[in-house]
Amino acid sequence: MKRTRSICTGLAVLLCGTALSAMPAASVQTTQIPVTDSESLLAALSSVSAGDEIILREGIYEAQGSGWRPFAAQADGTEEKPIILRSEDPEHPAMICAKSFSSQCALYVTGSHWVIRDLKISTACKGIFLAKSEHSVISNCEVFDIGDEAIHIIDDSSYNLVENCRIHDTGLLNPKYGEGVYIGSAMNATEYGFQCHYNVVRGCRFGPNVAADHVDIKEYTIGTLVESCIFDGTGMQGENGGNSFVEIKGNQAVVRGNTGCRNGCEKQLYGFDLSEQLEGWGQNNQIYDNTLFLDTTDCYTVKGWNCAAEVFRNTVDPPECTSSGNKVLQIKEIRLPGDATEDGHVDADDAICLQHYLLGLPVLHISGRNSDLNADGRLDARDLALLKRMLLSGAGMPAAEKSVCFVMEDVGKWRVTDGLGGCDVRFLVSAKPGAAVKFGWGYWDANAVNPDTGKNGKWMQYSVDPMTADESGILEIPVHMPENTTRLALEVWDCSDDTGKLDPAEVVLQQVLTP
Repeated sequence: MKRTRSICTGLAVLLCGTALSAMPAASVQTTQIPVTDSESLLAALSSVSAGDEIILREGIYEAQGSGWRPFAAQADGTEEKPIILRSEDPEHPAMICAKSFSSQCALYVTGSHWVIRDLKISTACKGIFLAKSEHSVISNCEVFDIGDEAIHIIDDSSYNLVENCRIHDTGLLNPKYGEGVYIGSAMNATEYGFQCHYNVVRGCRFGPNVAADHVDIKEYTIGTLVESCIFDGTGMQGENGGNSFVEIKGNQAVVRGNTGCRNGCEKQLYGFDLSEQLEGWGQNNQIYDNTLFLDTTDCYTVKGWNCAAEVFRNTVDPPECTSSGNKVLQIKEIRLPGDATEDGHVDADDAICLQHYLLGLPVLHISGRNSDLNADGRLDARDLALLKRMLLSGAGMPAAEKSVCFVMEDVGKWRVTDGLGGCDVRFLVSAKPGAAVKFGWGYWDANAVNPDTGKNGKWMQYSVDPMTADESGILEIPVHMPENTTRLALEVWDCSDDTGKLDPAEVVLQQVLTP
């Protein structure tokens, strides 16, 4: 399967100077199917075909009978002729509901290329299911009073979008399964396919009273994007691991530009939670540019173990809230020419970001260093032209260089972020020109046997040959972190010049860099 938005597609739009959202829809012949009651809705769902538009008049459409999928649809639309299911008047939306929140799914769609918008979904065990669906959209829907999860993208459903939805009061039947948006299936599921890739949750508002994780990204999923959402932790129940705004168990997920308020919910322990359900999953995720209000220092911004993630530019209150995990890398800056968004990749999003910035439109973040491709000290149309040329050339991009976080534990002693196992690392240190400095560095190896205790887990310590600072006063110390090691540290063991001993405080760690 191919991703719908390729670099070339994004650039083609940019080069003609038109944003995707502004492009007129193609003129396609459609059939409008007016619906006024449950029976006509059932009939429309069973007979609909590509290009049809089912329009619901204001009212309540309650499920008839006792089946699990009372309102179900199997037909496929196409890219040019999607199937649309919508309210006649978005200001007065129709409501689709089951008879109670204990036994039925309100809306179950197994076709691709659907647009479901401007509806209320309520009083059901599960709200909206997309199963075996691709390139479908759920937009501007309110989903509430749900027994388990509100929206579930499941059974090999990929490239779908949930946008501008309002989700609240879920988990009324079973708080363990009260997620807002649930993507994929748990590894022990047997009746569903696991390949739910490149789905997007954007601009949605979650809570209050979403009982479990607001977005749950399951193992076996790849490339989920959660952005520009608002999370309200009020009413989170903390059961079955439901204790964070977003739980990430898949790979290559991106969580960015969201705002979350814990609102005193004692059951919420993390802003974002990483979980390795099985080997090889929960890896290579990014969490950045989020704003969190967590109320207490007992709540982690990001928490995970054996899950690789890059965490950067998050704003957290209280600021003492930390991110933790042996493979969680906390980044200060990403250096990569052309990477305007500073996310470690050069793609069409960077061209869009720079174009918006030059037009005076709001952008989430822009890196002046990375965007200034002609190195003239300012950003202008020439930089945008060079970036477009770079992307259209198809040439391989260099690896990003990351400046990572560290703290000073004592005079002349620093501890560096986790997440550097298996990486080449460079310490850039400033000292008095002509000073001779001897360093020691070390890391924690959980697999090494400690001879003093006979147990696994030992601090590995190494010395660095004495180094003399040149007239620039900069010393560079390269080291390699073995795989699966953590807690990297650097310490000044000795510092002197021709006048004698120097104060270790004169030696300052400036940056820690890694590819």
